[in-house]
Amino acid sequence: MSESKNSKQTADASKKANAAVKNKKSDLKTADTKKAEVKKVDAKKAKQGASNPLDYVLWTVSLALLVLAIGGNYYYTRFMMIDETSLVRLGRVALVIAIIVAGLAVTLFTSKGKRLLAFTRDSYTELRKVVWPTRNEGLQTTFIVFIAVSLVSLFLYLCDLIFLQIVRIITL
Repeated sequence: MSESKNSKQTADASKKANAAVKNKKSDLKTADTKKAEVKKVDAKKAKQGASNPLDYVLWTVSLALLVLAIGGNYYYTRFMMIDETSLVRLGRVALVIAIIVAGLAVTLFTSKGKRLLAFTRDSYTELRKVVWPTRNEGLQTTFIVFIAVSLVSLFLYLCDLIFLQIVRIITL
């Protein structure tokens, strides 16, 4: 009987050992998978952080357009303006705005600009998922906030009056 107990214990021990080895192997596979995912994420971040030479050119063009808009407007108003009609002024302001918008549009072609556009698209997608309150819920919430702000401001006004009277009594 003791031999059968020993053989059962040995069999149980070998099963436990086999299970432990399998668990270690699966843990190693999981760890290797996690390491590979981390490497992919790190490579993606490095790729996003690294600027290519075209980005430098685009940033320079964008900055040049911004400087042109501001400097050109300053120079024109300071040295060139003789008698400007409202229509000419409107055209000049429209040109300055168009140059600034063009400079900002150029920045959207950089890697950071592309990330900004992707973020904007994702934000819009999330915004469409929002459940907006009905008109009645909005009015009720606005009314509650108005009442709460009024009560708090009245409380602070009364505290101010009380503290003012206390200070007057102490200083007289």
